[in-house]
Amino acid sequence: MVEPKISAQAQRKIEIMLIKWAGKLTWDALVAKVELELAIKTTRQTLYTYMGISTSFKNKKAQLRGLSPSFYTRITASDVKLDKQIEHLKAEVEVLKKNNAEQLRMIERMHFECE
Repeated sequence: MVEPKISAQAQRKIEIMLIKWAGKLTWDALVAKVELELAIKTTRQTLYTYMGISTSFKNKKAQLRGLSPSFYTRITASDVKLDKQIEHLKAEVEVLKKNNAEQLRMIERMHFECE
């Protein structure tokens, strides 16, 4: 049997339901609550196929466990490359600050010798 599609409005209601969720969260509990409150008979597999619902579920589950939602974000190769680039630039800034401070001290010494 083909499960009926969930409308955009129903998806928003389910996401709101997840945000307000209190207590233990499971897919079975969510399916039961959706059936009770929205009168939509569905399965956890169907709910999982909707990106907004599955993301909200994961975020709420992590929140209930005490983890941050960023725990579930996907790290790509470009993210790793950008992180390395940031670290390199931070190190370069430190070296330039040090050189700048040394050059300023040298200029101050030269200024005092000329007086």
